[in-house]
Formats: sequence, C-alpha cells, structure tokens
Amino acid sequence: MNCRRFFTVLVLLLGIGSLGAKELKVLMIGNSFSQCVGKYLPQIVNSVPGHKLELTGAFIGGCPLERHANNLKQVEENPDFKPYSIAFWNSDPGAKKVKTVKGNVNDLLKNHRYDIITIQQHSGRSWNYQTYQPFADELVAYIRKYQPQAEIVIQQTWAYRCDAPLLQPNPQAKWEFDQNGMFERLRDAYRQLAEKYRFRVIPTGSAVQKFRQRTPVKFQPSGENFEYPNLPSSEGDVVGRAFWKEDPKTGQKRLHYDRHHLNPNGQYLQACLWFAFLYGEKVDKIAFVPADMDKTLADLLRKCAQEALDEYPSTPAAN
Repeated sequence: MNCRRFFTVLVLLLGIGSLGAKELKVLMIGNSFSQCVGKYLPQIVNSVPGHKLELTGAFIGGCPLERHANNLKQVEENPDFKPYSIAFWNSDPGAKKVKTVKGNVNDLLKNHRYDIITIQQHSGRSWNYQTYQPFADELVAYIRKYQPQAEIVIQQTWAYRCDAPLLQPNPQAKWEFDQNGMFERLRDAYRQLAEKYRFRVIPTGSAVQKFRQRTPVKFQPSGENFEYPNLPSSEGDVVGRAFWKEDPKTGQKRLHYDRHHLNPNGQYLQACLWFAFLYGEKVDKIAFVPADMDKTLADLLRKCAQEALDEYPSTPAAN
C-alpha cells in the first residue's frame, strides 16, 4: 500500500512538473518584421527545459495584408505560383541552420497543422487601419477554413527610428507625424483589428517604445561624415543600423542606413517577448544571451519585453 501511494504521488508530481511544457508549431504570414524573430527565438526556447518549437515563416519583403490576400486568390487559380520564401527553424539543439525554399501560404495551410498562426500589416501601412480591410477579413477567413484548430495571433509591429525620412518635419516627408505619432497610430490600428476578431496581440511595438523610454543612453542621429570602415553608433535604439555596401558600377564603398528594421538588440527583445507570449513563461526563465551582448543590456531588453506583455490590454481569445 505504501509503495502504491508513493508511486501515485510520484506520478502526480511528474504530471504537475510537465504541465507547463509545450511543443508548438507556429506559422508566420508576414514580411521582414516577422522573419527577424527567427534569429534568436529557437535558441531561447531551447534554453528553457520542456519547451520545443517548430517555426515556419512565409516571407515577402514589405508584404502588406492586401498582397497576402491577393496571393491566396492567385494561387487558387495557379497552384504553381510560389511568391514566398518559406523559412524553417527548429529549437532542437542539433537542428540545422535555417532552411529556405520557395512556396506559397495555401500549401502550408492545406498540408500542415499549426498551433499558432501570426499575421501583421506592412510597417508602412501599419498606422492606417483603412489599409487593413477587407484584406485582413479575407486572410483570416482562409486561415480559419484550413486551420480551424489554430489560434490566430497579431504581431504589433513598431515605429521607425526617429531619423527615418518619413518621420521628418519637412515638405519632402510623406507623413505628418513623428516617431511617437507613428506608434500611437499603429497601436490603435492593431488594437482595432484585435478587438474585431478578439485576437491576442504580441506587443512588439510596445516593447520597442518601452526600451526607448527606459534606456539610459538615448539615440542621437549621427552626421554623414564617416570614412570606411567606420560606422555611426546605433546605441540607444533597438531599431536601425548602418552598413557599408559596394557600388557595383564604381566599386566604391557607400554608407547605407536602415532606419526601419530591428538591429540584433531589437531581435533579441522581439524573441524574448515572443517566447513569453507563446509559452506563458516569464522572461527570467530565459537562459540564452547572445555571446556578444552585454549582460546588463540583455537584462533590460528582457524586462522591457515582460513589461510590454504584462501591461498590454488583454483581449479574450475567440479562435
């Protein structure tokens, strides 16, 4: 009897210990603002015992919801149409590096089974909800048709770096608002989309803004007078980087700026947030830190991710 009771208690304890373990298959229907999470998310998942991840990204650079919806229709008419780069990641420690093939979203939805599917708007249209519809409706309906068991989740994208040309107060700028204005507008647009479907939101843009508020060193735009191979600093923001690129015609090195995409610090912030969201874990469980990242900075990035997730208004899932 005592042995039986001991065995029963042991089974219960083992069961309790495994309740939090998750093996997830996630599909991202997006663009470069989703694809970048693959840089660190598999390593982060692998660093927390009991969790596994199979991550698939359907990617077209700068792809808005409108194009995603139109691609679905075009593939139905022409199954050989493969406009996407499809990337695959796996959190297993022995997994190979990311594999990329050409394909389409239709085949992924029809031939595979996912636990979570993420969608998002193109960053340049993210602040304008009028650009979301009717394309979001069409994309959501198609996903639900072939993946009724999957939870559809929205990734909230982020505001560009403050020195992005579109955010400048000059006659050449297309937008009449600054970085804060862009964030406020995209935050409201994504919230409107989430409320319509009662979808949960991964608040990446909120985490980026929180870092901008909390970092002790604020980003300062640099001048253009740099000689190769020197680069201007991106310190103080998780968005933006500079790089040298050779002009194919002249062979000269030219300095280029990316003021829209996450830099490696931002990619770590994004991956920490996604991990906490997907697995319902606190970021302090994360053991992985990139080898070249300052530990104090990594700690701040994780805190910003957790605070953004904790503070974001919850929306009851209706999937």
